[in-house]
Amino acid sequence: MRSIIRKFLLTFIAVPLGVGFLTAQPLETEYPKPKVMTLEDCLTYAIQNNPDLQRVQLDEVAAEYKVKEVKASGLPQVNASAGYTDNFSLPTQLLPGELLGEPGTTVPVQFGVRHGLSAGVEVSQLLFNKSFFTGLKAAEASRGLYRLNTLKTKEDLVYNIAQIYLQLQITDKQKEILTANLDRVNQLIDISQAQFEEGLVKKVDVDQLKVNSTNLRTEIQNLEIGYTQQQSLLKFYMGMPVQEQIEVSGLQDIANQYQLADDLSQEFNTTLRILEKQQELRTFELQNIKDGYFPTLNAFASYNWQGQTNKLFSKENPMNSFGAGMWGLSLQVPIFDGFSKKAKSQQVHVSQLQLKLDIRNAANLNRMEFHNATEQLRQSQTLISQQEKNMELAEELYDITKLSYQEGIAPLTELLNAETSLKEAQTQYLTATLQKKLAELDHLKTSGELVRLIETSTANK
Repeated sequence: MRSIIRKFLLTFIAVPLGVGFLTAQPLETEYPKPKVMTLEDCLTYAIQNNPDLQRVQLDEVAAEYKVKEVKASGLPQVNASAGYTDNFSLPTQLLPGELLGEPGTTVPVQFGVRHGLSAGVEVSQLLFNKSFFTGLKAAEASRGLYRLNTLKTKEDLVYNIAQIYLQLQITDKQKEILTANLDRVNQLIDISQAQFEEGLVKKVDVDQLKVNSTNLRTEIQNLEIGYTQQQSLLKFYMGMPVQEQIEVSGLQDIANQYQLADDLSQEFNTTLRILEKQQELRTFELQNIKDGYFPTLNAFASYNWQGQTNKLFSKENPMNSFGAGMWGLSLQVPIFDGFSKKAKSQQVHVSQLQLKLDIRNAANLNRMEFHNATEQLRQSQTLISQQEKNMELAEELYDITKLSYQEGIAPLTELLNAETSLKEAQTQYLTATLQKKLAELDHLKTSGELVRLIETSTANK
């Protein structure tokens, strides 16, 4: 992931700073100094610690074991057995006395010996089962499905973290703007207070400025609350403990912006690829049902040993033992199953039709999202240019009005209106910047470029 973050996402996600934002001193805090994290740091941490990603990666591991399980059924199966029997009360059978030279009577006779030992080994080998080979192909194909699920989870994770990271940066710039505005208002309060003491302005003017100062402080506090909530959400996606203190790195002006894709590449759309892989697995499932009409051939061999004696470990009563072995072939031919396989195949066929509709719908949705992201990006670029000029004009108007107010030419209301217009222009510019960057992020995802970069980064590890 490191190369994709460094080469692409960091260059694309940064917000340009060449707009003359006024800087201000950060508010003091009682918390320990937080760890500053770049987007690269956040993504790297998330790839290593996000529970959802770890879960789907374990699905990949389980899929490998599933393939081994299917392969194992085609290997020789060997079973051994052993047993011991203590016939402490032998069965008695009445026999005609004629057999023993006592005609006209019945003689009770006990059969067998008290102790019996047995041991055996049995070997079987699958020779032909068409379902086995189809099942093996399906198990191997399922690897691709789990890899796609992991890729989809990575894509969503990168997208969500980049989105929150960007929002945190914009919130930080909003706080910086409001803090700068607060500094300007506080300076005006000092000037107006001095003018009031000299009788040049009314007390109501000073009070109005103090009200504006309080309102700005409230806005800053609300931004700080929102910033903390956004940080908590970022930590959630990263798999980081919420009590961990972090801070996103400062914005940087990067000249070489990322070149977005010109066309839609649906072959990189993870949702479509997952649906297509599911369709492939349905084909194997249908083939497996049809394979049930073919016979199954197995080879087997076994050898068993038995030992019998009335007394164990006795020289006077030696163990009587003998063995028996056999080998052969077993053929099972399906003849009639009550149309069970036919019903199962029809169910799979219906599932295939549903998947085709899902694929068509997902493709249309992807095209719509790509179109919307492209259009939003085009409009945002125009809007940013307009808002940047509007903000510069508002700054110029504010400076002129402020000078006129200090000279006693303009009333306080005009200065407050100019200050409000400047703040709105700055806010609108940041909003347009956020919308543009979110549109770029959506464009990167919907075009398939984000997935392509993730796969390229993974392949180069």
